[in-house]
Amino acid sequence: MDKERSGERMKLGAFFHPTGNHVAAWLHPDAQIDAGTNFRHYAEITQTAERGKFDLMFVADAVATRDGKLEALSRWPQYMAYFDPLTLLPALATVTTHIGLCATATTSYNEPYHIARKFASLDHISGGRAGWNVVTSSNVSEAFNFGRERHYEHDARYDRAIEFVEVVKGLWDSWDDDAFVRDRKSERYFDPAKLHYLNHKGEHFSVRGPLNVARPPQGHPALFQAGSSEVGREVAARFAEGVHTSAHPCQRAGILPRPEGAHAKVRPSTGSAESNAGSQCDRRADP
Repeated sequence: MDKERSGERMKLGAFFHPTGNHVAAWLHPDAQIDAGTNFRHYAEITQTAERGKFDLMFVADAVATRDGKLEALSRWPQYMAYFDPLTLLPALATVTTHIGLCATATTSYNEPYHIARKFASLDHISGGRAGWNVVTSSNVSEAFNFGRERHYEHDARYDRAIEFVEVVKGLWDSWDDDAFVRDRKSERYFDPAKLHYLNHKGEHFSVRGPLNVARPPQGHPALFQAGSSEVGREVAARFAEGVHTSAHPCQRAGILPRPEGAHAKVRPSTGSAESNAGSQCDRRADP
C-alpha cells in the first residue's frame, strides 16, 4: 500500500437492483418476489446496509421499460416495473439516519429546474444525505416517451449534460446559507439581498431561477457519474465526486483524473476473479 494513502478509508456503496443483480435472482425461493415495488423490502435492505456501515446506497433508473422479445423479458424482469427513485429515496430517508441516498436521474429527459428542486428537497428531507448519479440515458426507448422519434446522439447527450449540471449547480446557489432569517419581530422571513437569480441562457437551456427550495444542507448534493466512454470519463473528471463503474478487468477501466477528494464507488463482488479484479480497480482508481 502507498504510505501516503495508509490512513485513507474505502467508501462502500450498495447498489440495489430491483430484482437482484443476477438474471435469475428472483427465482430463488428466499428472494423478495416483488422487490421492485415493495417499499418494506427497500427499507430493510437499506437499514441493513446502514448497520453494516456502508456509506451510501444507490439505485439506478430509466424512464422506459427495457425493449426486446416479451417472452424473454417476462422471464427476466429486471428494470421492467419498479419505483421512481426520487419518490422512493425520501421515504427511505425517514427510516434511516446516516447512510447516503443516491439515485440516477437522466439529463436527456428531464429539465434542470426539476432535478435541482427534487435533489435539494431530498437533501433537506434526509438531513444532507442526497446524491445524484448523472446519466445521459443508454436506453434508446426513453426518447419515445418524450415526444422524440430517436435518442440524442452520444456526443450531443454529453454536451447537454454538461450544461444541465452547470445549471443545476447554479440553481442550488439561489439562496445563501443564511438567507432565511425568519424573524417574527421584524416581520422578515428572508433577506432579499441573499436571493440570487441565475439568468442562464445557453445552447440547450434558458433558466431564470431562482430555485424555490432553500440551499441544500450539503450546499450541493454529492454528484456521481456513470459512463465509461472517453467523453463520459472527461465529464466525470469535470464535475463528479464519485464514479459508478463496472468496467472489468482493470485495464479496461483506466485511471480517471478527478477533483481532489473524489472517490470511485465500489460495488463489492462475490463473483468471478475477473469481477473481483474490477472491484480492485475501482479502489486503485481512487486519487
